[in-house]
Amino acid sequence: MSYRVGATCDGCGMCALACPRGAILLSGDPEVPYTVVQLDCNDCGSCVVVCPREALAPDPGWAECMGRGCPLSTDRYADWQCTEGRRRCPECGNALWTNPALGRWVCLRCELGSKVACPKVRKAAAQLQQVPQAAAPPG
Repeated sequence: MSYRVGATCDGCGMCALACPRGAILLSGDPEVPYTVVQLDCNDCGSCVVVCPREALAPDPGWAECMGRGCPLSTDRYADWQCTEGRRRCPECGNALWTNPALGRWVCLRCELGSKVACPKVRKAAAQLQQVPQAAAPPG
C-alpha cells in the first residue's frame, strides 16, 4: 500500500533520504512538511522504518504495487515486470510492462490491445478528473 505523511512529521527529511524512488518531496505545507507522490511510490516501506516520529502510514486510498487489482498479481502475467509507474505510455498514461519473450517495455493497452491497466494509474487519472478546471479568461 502506498504511504502518506501524517501530522506528526517534524520535517527531518529522513524519509525522503531513505526513499529509493525519490517519491517523498517537500510539500510546501508547514503543518505536514513532506508528501508522498503516490505514482512514484512502489510501497517498499523504506521510509517507514527510518522515520523517528512514526509519521508515515499506509494510505488505504491507493492501490498497492503487485497487490489486489494489479494485473501482475495474477498467473496470466506471472513472468511480466512493471515499471511501477515510473515509465508510462505517452498515449494513454498506463504503466509499461515487459516479459522475457518481448524483451522491451510495452503498453498492454495501446500496443497489445488489452484492457489491462495499472490500478495506481487509474486512481491518479480519476483524481485528475475530479480537479476543477480553471475558468478561461474572458475575451
